[in-house]
Amino acid sequence: MNKKLLVVAILSVGIISFIDSCKKDVASEPLEPISFVQPDSSINRIFAGDNQTLEIKFTTDRPINWVKGMYDIDSLNPTGYVATYPDTLFFVKLDTLNPRVNLYTYNGTYNVPDSLNPYDVIRVKVSFEAGKTSFTTGQNYPAGVVGATKEFRIDVK
Repeated sequence: MNKKLLVVAILSVGIISFIDSCKKDVASEPLEPISFVQPDSSINRIFAGDNQTLEIKFTTDRPINWVKGMYDIDSLNPTGYVATYPDTLFFVKLDTLNPRVNLYTYNGTYNVPDSLNPYDVIRVKVSFEAGKTSFTTGQNYPAGVVGATKEFRIDVK
């Protein structure tokens, strides 16, 4: 009887450890093409004159052509304001790198202007483009251009 119990216990531990080892580590897999590390939320409250640290990760299945950040300052606060993003925060051209990359991390800072008043809003739109429309010999990714866009907002305190 003790031998049967011992064998069942060993088999149970073996099966449980086998099933547990088959789990994927989902924390290391990117879940979206654009990830904001800093700022870590989509709405941030900062005083005028302070700096906002930017750390933005880009990932895709094709080599990245460029990454871009645009911003729009809304100082009138009208209801139904539509941002046009007239100003460039950053633009990095990556299609000149050899070898081309499909992972990129942008690090920088944005200085909130001193001239802004409390309750003004800065809207930031980050985007990228990757791939190319034609297919060449030795290309190990599908033909076609892909891109993504993500936004966050800075509310002035």
